[in-house]
Amino acid sequence: MTAPHRFILRAIHPEYACPAFESMFTVEQLEELQALLGPDAEDDRQLDQKIYWLDRADLAAISQRFGIPFDANACEVNLTRYDEREEEIPYLTHTGYELPLMLDGRKKLARLYFEYPPHRHPYEDQFDRFVAQGFLHKEVDVEPFDKPIRAASGKVFDGLRTAYYTPKGEEWRIQAFRLIERAQRHGGWNDTLERLEGMLYGYEDWQNDWWLAYCRRNRQ
Repeated sequence: MTAPHRFILRAIHPEYACPAFESMFTVEQLEELQALLGPDAEDDRQLDQKIYWLDRADLAAISQRFGIPFDANACEVNLTRYDEREEEIPYLTHTGYELPLMLDGRKKLARLYFEYPPHRHPYEDQFDRFVAQGFLHKEVDVEPFDKPIRAASGKVFDGLRTAYYTPKGEEWRIQAFRLIERAQRHGGWNDTLERLEGMLYGYEDWQNDWWLAYCRRNRQ
């Protein structure tokens, strides 16, 4: 008998673009949840490749089917598959908490990349408010695909758009990250580049040490 699949419902804080609260639930048959998510999930058989944004009808259907009381109030809600690595990692990963961690000085670089159109990522308004107030610096790279890509949902994407953010005074990290990407294209990825990436994001040395050891164990 296979173990049930675990998923997370997250209500997103309207000002800081991070989880305000969340709830875990289990699914026995992935097909049931896939059907409720509709066309966007057709090309994601294991439901582990995407963040699914739910409207009120989607949330109500999932809550009813799987017995999850979840009152999101006015917050936007998304659904993702639970990442089993979170049980092992002994520190707070930055993913999903980029904005408050940067404002708190604990994160030095954020990189949000999405296919376009649209030419905005889901949290752009929240980040841009702090750019306008002078707390953050922002740069955007746009990379067109060789030809447009049509998703299973019918949406057509023309390329990849990456928005970089740093606290003021840390702008150099964006150019350094671009150099890492160039080096990776020419020589492949390795532990040194992995550590440099973590350092640019603002992870501490002991956290990078743990992550690299974890990656090596998984490769073995």
